[in-house]
Amino acid sequence: MFDWLRRLAVFLVLSMLPGMAVAAEAPLSLKVMTFNIFLGGDQVNFAKVIEAIEASGADIVCLQEAEGRTAEIAAILGWPYAAANRNILARVPLFAPPTAIGPDGNDLNYVFAEVTPGKFIAVADVHLPSDPYGPYALRDDGKMVDEIVALEKETRLPAIEAYIAPLKTVADGGTPVVIVGDFNTPSHLDWTAAMIGQRAQITAAIDWPVTKALSDAGFTDAYRAVHPDPLTKPGITWSYGYPFPHVEANEALDRIDLIQILGPVKAVAAEILGDPAMPDTDIAVSPWPSDHRAVVATLEVTPGPAPAMVSPMKRGVMAGDAVDVRFHGATEDGRVQDGRVALLPAGGDVAAPLATLYTNNGTDRASLMSFGTATLAPGAYDAALVDSDGQELARAPFWVRAAGTRPSVATDKASYASGEAITVTWADAPGNRFDWLGIYAKDDPAEDNYQYFFYVNSTVSGSLVLDKDMLGDALPPGDYDVRLMRDDAYMRLAGASFSVK
Repeated sequence: MFDWLRRLAVFLVLSMLPGMAVAAEAPLSLKVMTFNIFLGGDQVNFAKVIEAIEASGADIVCLQEAEGRTAEIAAILGWPYAAANRNILARVPLFAPPTAIGPDGNDLNYVFAEVTPGKFIAVADVHLPSDPYGPYALRDDGKMVDEIVALEKETRLPAIEAYIAPLKTVADGGTPVVIVGDFNTPSHLDWTAAMIGQRAQITAAIDWPVTKALSDAGFTDAYRAVHPDPLTKPGITWSYGYPFPHVEANEALDRIDLIQILGPVKAVAAEILGDPAMPDTDIAVSPWPSDHRAVVATLEVTPGPAPAMVSPMKRGVMAGDAVDVRFHGATEDGRVQDGRVALLPAGGDVAAPLATLYTNNGTDRASLMSFGTATLAPGAYDAALVDSDGQELARAPFWVRAAGTRPSVATDKASYASGEAITVTWADAPGNRFDWLGIYAKDDPAEDNYQYFFYVNSTVSGSLVLDKDMLGDALPPGDYDVRLMRDDAYMRLAGASFSVK
């Protein structure tokens, strides 16, 4: 938890000493957790997912395989902040950063967490591609080390490289950066020459490209900073079972759930959560509810600045409900004196707002404000932060949905010539991080038998043109479905059919 009492005591003592200046602000202590909850968290016992988070003592939790349950989990925990479009929940306010696009065409999955008024850390939640998995290729396919490294550089390295430059800039500006998640790759800190033969799968020293790239950029592996010896503390996170204790006899056990830190931040503790019967379990929960173990790191951070941001608390609201908007100006305490937060039609001009409220007036720091939506027609809107001169500082989207609407998906035509671009539109999606479109053979009942998939960038409504750049080879003649699916899950939200002649 935050060490508020220690900081307050230091401040009071120093402020009462005659002739002494108040010392620089002491670092804050907080806990950050990464937790792949295994296909929505209910494959074993959903209550144990909640128990594990509570047992961790975490302040910020990044989920993988959340399957649309981020806000639900936050509500059960009684936590006030959840970025469902980022799969991050917290005890402190969360802000979406200015848009930065990753290699998959989606916004980079990070937030700024306001750990003290006007001061932040940046937290990224990554789930790197899982297939083909490097240790399996080494074990089963007989690939050489250089082939494994090439495989990693082709699949996972581009996904993490997209985060390194922008987040290094954040850290260089004095704001702590934490990248956590299911990296789906081992660490070069574990596969060393000294470890060859110490674990059956480690047959060679490998500089795994993802973790090596982070290390070369200055990132520190929090678990290895606290537990530097991979022999005495392997820290295996995947997998002791599907779920425990059901596991392949020759499973390639490894540490692939990581917490990487950069900037004014130090790891002072790092713990593994799992079943008490698993090795290296620091925080025990039984039965353990996932095929991954979770990791929680205690960090000392000196929070720093953040860019101007405006963040609707939900991506989509029902007509008549409030849209709650939080903002931060790029100032010492986030204040934008005599500015405005404005509601606009999507892409609208800040000079012609639909509604506005003052940001700060006098001494008030009105960092959260609520707007009514009863007079807004269903559709796409923006919230914008505007300074006292009417200049736009930041903008973010939200959607108003008509009561009783359901998700929908459609194509612009019923039939296409081979190679013709297909425009797919969707509406009233949940706005989760990994909501996606799948192309299937028509009426195929197997929801996990998609032929192509495309993320919809956390949008409630939008469109995507599936051309040769998106599809590669043209779809062969036949009948197809396009399905709107929920948050990396095989759960159909809506569907439409089309044919290729």
